[in-house]
Amino acid sequence: MRTKTSPIQRPRLDEDVVPFTEYRRTLNACLERTARTHRPIVITQNGRSTSVMMSVADFERTWDEIEMWREKIELTRAVEISRREFAEGKGIPNNEVFDRLHKKLLAMKSAQG
Repeated sequence: MRTKTSPIQRPRLDEDVVPFTEYRRTLNACLERTARTHRPIVITQNGRSTSVMMSVADFERTWDEIEMWREKIELTRAVEISRREFAEGKGIPNNEVFDRLHKKLLAMKSAQG
């Protein structure tokens, strides 16, 4: 995980929506602004939003957060399935689970060496 810095901010529609021609003309200022404000810039063409520009650091932090939420959702689903199966009597006693895992670990070790 990366070091904690300022989180990405919501774009301000009165400041961060830029027509493509202005964006192209002021690219350096746009790059500096996204790094400083942590707000993405919405780029328009023919009056319609077409792209979003953000700093790489903000993109990576956003992607990390998306992955973290995906993992939480997957874990929550797995817990829900486990609880439902346990309630349906499909559970396996702990000692049996540990025995099975121990046997698999031994098999893996013997296959390696």
